[in-house]
Amino acid sequence: MADKEQDKGINFFSFAAGDADNVPKYAESNKSWIQWGPDNLYGEYLIDLMNSSSKHNSLLVKKANMIAGKGFVRTDNVESFLANEHGKDDMDIIAFKNGYDLAVYGGFAYAVTWDNGKKTLARKTYIDFTKVRLAKELDDDSEQAKRQSEGVPYYWISADWSNTRKAKNKPELIQGFSEKYKDEATQLVWEIEYRPGCDFYTYPDYVSSVDWIELDKEIATFHLSSVHNGFTPSMIISFKGGVPSDDEMKKFKRKLNSEYSGAENGSRVFVTFTEDGDEAPEFIPVNLNASDERFLQLEEQIQQNIIVGHGASPIVAGVAVGGKLGSSDEVLEAELILGPFQDTKVPF
Repeated sequence: MADKEQDKGINFFSFAAGDADNVPKYAESNKSWIQWGPDNLYGEYLIDLMNSSSKHNSLLVKKANMIAGKGFVRTDNVESFLANEHGKDDMDIIAFKNGYDLAVYGGFAYAVTWDNGKKTLARKTYIDFTKVRLAKELDDDSEQAKRQSEGVPYYWISADWSNTRKAKNKPELIQGFSEKYKDEATQLVWEIEYRPGCDFYTYPDYVSSVDWIELDKEIATFHLSSVHNGFTPSMIISFKGGVPSDDEMKKFKRKLNSEYSGAENGSRVFVTFTEDGDEAPEFIPVNLNASDERFLQLEEQIQQNIIVGHGASPIVAGVAVGGKLGSSDEVLEAELILGPFQDTKVPF
């Protein structure tokens, strides 16, 4: 079929479809640690989503603030604990960071350090959830394997899982929290939300809207590139005066692909070749007036599906609803549906 089309002097170019087909799928596999995603970098992918979509990011911030609320209630007997004077952050800040991680990843982590007497916790430390991986079952005769068989969890921590060969990123094994085995002074508390079908890690609650978040990112990139390119319209270029060889057309195709494929270029070009007519190429702009309405409809779908994926409502997301003024009572009721959290932000 391709040969017949080229005999007619028509060359069809297939441009890249963007990243929609490359959305990471959650996978678990055993090494020294249990991988989080097929490349062990699923958390980094979720961070990229957060930083690439304004709609998605806004809902994550809202949920983090609602989870943390006003912070811990102060009473005389817990003030010292909440101050966490030997740690970098007090417990309100740790709660906010953990709440943010819970909203982004579906889980959170922090470390605790026993005092010298092994009776109380001297320090609490926030741990970035993306730095932690579950340790696989230890199969040696070590004390760690014995404790693990008794239900004490173990974890690996690395500063950068994309480059664990570097000395400073070498994963280190850390014991999970245990009131029985306190000789390991610093221990990890690691919590995830339950999700059916996940044996080790979890998905964030918005996972069903990941494709829509990706689409929001790609459309923003497309429009920005269109501005940078001077709103160059899509067009058909008709070359007249002869049909080049297959090799010449392939070379031309590669050059156009490198310049025009994907959202970052903001335009598309279709090329034809013909034997008849003048040798000068003809540039035929394609009328894109109908695209404005198409993008408006798509924008509404994206917004709606991201909000639904977060289990929120347009009022919580700060989106105006046609025909409704939106009272403060409606906002509070909508936030209570999203979760039983406080309605004010943590003050930092």
